[in-house]
Amino acid sequence: MALLRLLAAIALSAALAVPATAGAAERAAQPLAAAADVALRYWGATPCGGRITVTAKRTVVAGLDADSDAWVTFASPLGANNLAAPAGSYTDCAIAFARWRWPTASSMRQDWSILCATMVHEWGHLLGRPHDSTPGSVMVPVFTDHSSVPPSCRSSAAGLRGARHRRSGTDESAAQALARFMT
Repeated sequence: MALLRLLAAIALSAALAVPATAGAAERAAQPLAAAADVALRYWGATPCGGRITVTAKRTVVAGLDADSDAWVTFASPLGANNLAAPAGSYTDCAIAFARWRWPTASSMRQDWSILCATMVHEWGHLLGRPHDSTPGSVMVPVFTDHSSVPPSCRSSAAGLRGARHRRSGTDESAAQALARFMT
């Protein structure tokens, strides 16, 4: 159920972040939903009780490096974005993807492995994981090559097909689930 709430939040956010046509919103939401599904499988946990707003095509916020490609925001008892707080206490959770890096759904699909790794990385922050400079860690502060990209993110075909999950005994792609929430 938490995954369905998350997919609905991604669909709503994508609808708000792209032109107001259902086709454009669905196209933008599909790579993000597929990446969120990979992140869920990678970590084996859904942060923030499944209440995460995922937005695309965002302007980099003040205080971040201009070349930041994504970031998280959340409230906690210790203050905004404070990873020292227990991850279970995070509320108002959001993952934002920068416009400069992924301006279109097509660019998300073309850069699937890094988009996916970035979702897994930001998901990790919402689970309370800090940056980790260990070579090959998905939590490195900056992806400088593909060594930190999880194997599940390496296939561009996975991003194009959409991640699969079970619903009512039948397979349904993340994009199909999003389409149900958007109608």
